Amino acid sequence: MWYQQQSEDYRPLFWISGRPIYANTLLVFGHVLCFVICALCVGSLGLETVSHALTLHPASIWHGQVWRLISYIAFTPSFFTQGPFWFLWSIFLLYFCGREVEQFVGRRSYLTLYAALVLIPAVLLFLVGPFLGLGSVGYLGCGEVIFGVFIAFATIYPGAMPSMWITVPVWAIAWILLGIYTLYDIAFREGTAMFMLWTSSAIGYLGMRFVGAGRGMNWLTDWWETRRAEKLARRHQFKVLSDRKTNESIDAILDKISKHGVNSLTSSERAALERARTKLLDRDRR
Repeated sequence: MWYQQQSEDYRPLFWISGRPIYANTLLVFGHVLCFVICALCVGSLGLETVSHALTLHPASIWHGQVWRLISYIAFTPSFFTQGPFWFLWSIFLLYFCGREVEQFVGRRSYLTLYAALVLIPAVLLFLVGPFLGLGSVGYLGCGEVIFGVFIAFATIYPGAMPSMWITVPVWAIAWILLGIYTLYDIAFREGTAMFMLWTSSAIGYLGMRFVGAGRGMNWLTDWWETRRAEKLARRHQFKVLSDRKTNESIDAILDKISKHGVNSLTSSERAALERARTKLLDRDRR
């Protein structure tokens, strides 16, 4: 492990030959297994047939094909069309970043995050995609889910350096990659892919803030407490200022009594003196 902050819930799912198998290890294995199975299916049935059966397509889901809410992450078409590099890169990114995220938040929170990265963008695309003109050609790929895990890692360790040769912090790399992917999607009019990219990124970021990375969701309570403290401070300052002015006016009235007697007081001065006396008696009773 590069980063040693560890959750109490960071425990193996099971052991194999004395080696711990963590949740992220199982997810990586699952992605590799899906790739192998999809490769065999593509070889026998063709890429178009396999893609059509697994693609996240809102219209098909409305007709009861609910498995598409999950099956769309089975593989990314570029794994077969652009060589093995993108597959290896995606698996490496998931293995490294997912391992660190699981170590920080624990097994349950990490699995919840991964499930949210898979389901929430898919459900949102299913619900609002047709109204936004998205999803008409469907979506297939696990890249955005894995990128969401990377965003979660960057949220936990924004100042981390990938290596001694790359001195750019992870938070900057995350923004650079997000910008490049967004420009690519705009150039090729991939509105659905851009929707999935930004939704997954938001889930990865907010999910880590919620469980305590950085200031967690405390930013909201901190803001509320700051506003409340400022409001109380203004009230206290006004109260102190008001009490000070009252005391000064009472001192002036008492000074007038000592010089000219009680009969010299006006009706307003008598009322102010009576209010001060009542307030003093109430304070003594407390």
